[in-house]
Amino acid sequence: MLEGPYSYSYPTHKTGTAQDLMSVVTRAYEIHLERTKTVLPAKSDWQRTFLEPPFILLGLTVSKTLAVLPSETVKAFHSKLFDALASPHRYEFDAASQAVQSARKLCAQLEAETGKAPALLSLISHPPVLGDLAHLNFALVRHAMLALREARGRPCRPRLLVATDFFALDSIPSFQEGIYAGFMGDYHLGFDRIIFSRKPLSRWLLAKTGWDRTPMRLLKILAEGREVGLVLAGGVPGTTRILYAVREWLGRQRLLSPLRANPAEISRRLKADESFRRFSAEAPLGARLSVNASRMAEAWAMSSLAGVFMGDDAAGKSGADSGTLTPAARDCALRCLSAFGLPASGNETALAELSAEIERETPYRARFFNILASRVLGKGRPVVFIPVAHRLKPKLAVSVGRAWAWKSGNAKSVSAVTPKGVWEGSPAEFASVFGKENFE
Repeated sequence: MLEGPYSYSYPTHKTGTAQDLMSVVTRAYEIHLERTKTVLPAKSDWQRTFLEPPFILLGLTVSKTLAVLPSETVKAFHSKLFDALASPHRYEFDAASQAVQSARKLCAQLEAETGKAPALLSLISHPPVLGDLAHLNFALVRHAMLALREARGRPCRPRLLVATDFFALDSIPSFQEGIYAGFMGDYHLGFDRIIFSRKPLSRWLLAKTGWDRTPMRLLKILAEGREVGLVLAGGVPGTTRILYAVREWLGRQRLLSPLRANPAEISRRLKADESFRRFSAEAPLGARLSVNASRMAEAWAMSSLAGVFMGDDAAGKSGADSGTLTPAARDCALRCLSAFGLPASGNETALAELSAEIERETPYRARFFNILASRVLGKGRPVVFIPVAHRLKPKLAVSVGRAWAWKSGNAKSVSAVTPKGVWEGSPAEFASVFGKENFE
């Protein structure tokens, strides 16, 4: 068992909110850094208190400047910036490709048929953030922004949803983190998953990027029929399996529970479990969160996959990076199913579903598609999805896939146009089909 504190520790603290779930992710990565002897830039309290805010202001200044420049000038700026960051590697964007032109035709068709410009959403794959493949991240977002502009067929200002918290930006110095968080957080859609752990001035400057506000910013932009690019996985495989795959699986099981309307009984059952009590005593979760049965079950399941806050037996035995349902994660999943009052006869089917999704590098993100269908499509705004993915074999490549679209529907059912024709089904079913076709 690795003992903490580790050589690198993220400055998280108990908040009693959903942010505390990120402590599972950060602790798992602290263990990874310790084992791999990875050295990250040291960022002291004084740097975060005094050095970071002026550079956040600099980033905000860049954002405000770009906001008043012509959109085509801003497009050229981003293209050159991301191209330079990916250098010496270069991946040509083909505006005349069949995929890009079909997306443009589909957008025009939907606008003519519905009388509303569709929301454009480029969903992007996520390569490693360190090492020889890290440059692909810049190439991917460049392709996504250019694809959104070409698909729209007229000048526009695509935004990127990007993580701007100190976990995502741990590999760069404080001054660069400040500039990036200020610029990307304001001009684009910065997403700070640990906003309440920032120093007061930085938190105030970056308030709009908080996890409690960014989702509404995203939905507002899409509901207005604008353009956004985002990484579908929400992070590298190890992170997204912990943060999304496990939680979404657990959410689906909770909806099947005969106790779904009785959270007090679920909480009682969880607290009666000795393993859960050990986890609750060790995990850094705030008091307000500890009374939320759903969140506590999520945190427990996340920790079991990450191999943290689980006592000596499971400590450091993570299945997140490898995409493996470890014995500890399997045991915890079964205990959660029992706490939900689900019949044991369905356990193996449920576990097989969890194991299959954990194996994927990109979870389906059904909950995201459900919200999108309700808050954007349900208000009459069609949505066009443009996949942009990287490939490692037979050689490194970045490609724009064929566009998919939602023409009409709501949170229960969508009418979609796919490369194979018309498709009908639920948003969650669409998420699964779209994910399998376009991402690994």
